[in-house]
Amino acid sequence: MELDVHVKVRPDIGAVLGRLGPIWRRELLSAGATAARIEIATHIRRQSRFHHKTVERLNKRTAGFTATATGHLEKGAARITSRTYPDHAVVSVPIAGISRAFRDLKIQAKKAKCLTIPLSSASYGHTVREMQRLGWTVWRVKGRDLLMGRLGNDQAQMLYTLKKQVVVKKDRNLLPSDDSMADAINGAMATAIRAALTKEVS
Repeated sequence: MELDVHVKVRPDIGAVLGRLGPIWRRELLSAGATAARIEIATHIRRQSRFHHKTVERLNKRTAGFTATATGHLEKGAARITSRTYPDHAVVSVPIAGISRAFRDLKIQAKKAKCLTIPLSSASYGHTVREMQRLGWTVWRVKGRDLLMGRLGNDQAQMLYTLKKQVVVKKDRNLLPSDDSMADAINGAMATAIRAALTKEVS
């Protein structure tokens, strides 16, 4: 996902931007974009600690297996990039579902007929095919949207519920607030301006 970040630039910084030539303007935008990237990545890493409720719930429900967080937020935060152009900058956040920070997210089955929603700590973070590779026998309960599974001679357990689509509610806390972004970007631009002026004076 590419974020088109619109922030309220401080009047003094806006005045400087308006007078700068293309090279210095790009330098200033680059400083702001870098600050935005760092602010977003830091926020996501911090928030990821509070998004493990599904893992905790499944671990309480399922005996004998322990689910671990997939870490998709942390991994995505490490891949955030920014690009600067003559008149704007773009921050790319390669995290599936990050748009949920702005709106409810509807997820629909595409390649398969149904989505598989894990019901067990054993199946969390794994596809049906991965479970089968791990030695699980997986079958659908006749007349129900439910996949059961058994590992070896262990007792069978519910692995997945099947859904055509799910709607995940908006969570604005997935990304920094507008004010936090503005503070980070304006602060970085102000620092860049001071550094440039210092160079000119010296």
